[in-house]
Amino acid sequence: MPWLRVHATVPEEQADAAEARFLAAGAAAVSLFPGSPPNTDAVIEPAPGTTPLWSYVRLEALLPLDTDPLLLQGLGHDADFLADDDWPEAWRQGQVPLRFGSLAVLPRDHDAQVTGPSIRLDPGVAFGTGTHATTALCLQWLANQRLAGKRVLDVGSGSGILSIAASRLGAAAVVAVDHDPQARLATRANATENGFSIPVLEDLHQVDGEFDIVLANIVANTLKDMAPPLSLIGKCVVLSGILVSQVDDLQASYPSFDFRSAETRPDSASSPGAETWAMLVGVRRS
Repeated sequence: MPWLRVHATVPEEQADAAEARFLAAGAAAVSLFPGSPPNTDAVIEPAPGTTPLWSYVRLEALLPLDTDPLLLQGLGHDADFLADDDWPEAWRQGQVPLRFGSLAVLPRDHDAQVTGPSIRLDPGVAFGTGTHATTALCLQWLANQRLAGKRVLDVGSGSGILSIAASRLGAAAVVAVDHDPQARLATRANATENGFSIPVLEDLHQVDGEFDIVLANIVANTLKDMAPPLSLIGKCVVLSGILVSQVDDLQASYPSFDFRSAETRPDSASSPGAETWAMLVGVRRS
């Protein structure tokens, strides 16, 4: 069947609530991109002394055609239609395998023969297949690490792709956390499909002990709120889901960590003039 594709642009602090509204309405997937304030042009270069206007998030949700419009009432949005064979089949047939160093990501039943470690999973309610720039940054970083003997925590696991990647790349123990029950189900199911049993917790308060690496691919405001517990839990924090303009502010929220230069990656799905995504890696001072 075709899908109803709905777009909404909201201030960053409202992104989580907007995503929850879409999921509650029955969205099969919700993708987040950098956005510009509604009814304005994207700001490519702000004037000296002004604040860059990169504090908005553009959400794209795929919903059944019979979705009750009352469920989206009050959420400013526009919509069009997407044929069933456009998504997720387009990803399954045309963009695989994705490569991150030695790690390959491809659909569950794709017949491609790959060498080296691989992950097989399909798009679903908890979207995450490595196509988004923020996930790609994390996967590329993981593929370059020596994870043998390491304990890894994946905060905001979504589809579980980062948890599975860490497991596949040799981590000694991996734990996932996500407040969304659908994401927890997706993480467990995808982990099982890939041959792993990964504990999936609902809240950071349930996390026990320290972790060598904490992966958190979320949004900047949530990462700032999580700074106190993550600073206690993680020896190394990998923070993604942020824009280049948010890097300095986020680093200041983690004063006990030494940060390297931010890794960046543009998003091909972003609108012209949209800002580049960034990832921060910080090591806790002893």
